[in-house]
Amino acid sequence: MAQGKAQALFWLSTVLAGLSVILVISNGLLFLSNQETQATINRRQQFINQSVQLGRLNEALVRALATAAANNKDDQLRELLAQHGITFQIAPADGQAPAPAAASGKQ
Repeated sequence: MAQGKAQALFWLSTVLAGLSVILVISNGLLFLSNQETQATINRRQQFINQSVQLGRLNEALVRALATAAANNKDDQLRELLAQHGITFQIAPADGQAPAPAAASGKQ
């Protein structure tokens, strides 16, 4: 009886040790997968942040071009902006030089 009990404990501990090895390997694989996913998410977040910054720069550039077109009465520049869907109207202020009221269009 004692030998049968010892043999059963041996096989039980062997199975548990095998399960532990499988769990360690699974944990390592999940860790690597998680790192890969985090790197992908970080790259996407960086792209979003840079897109926001470039959007602001794009808006400032369009406003500067619209202002230049309005102040210099540059029809070629106005047409170039219009080709890209950007239109503006000049809103004269009290005694000041005309400036574009708003720039709109695709960005």
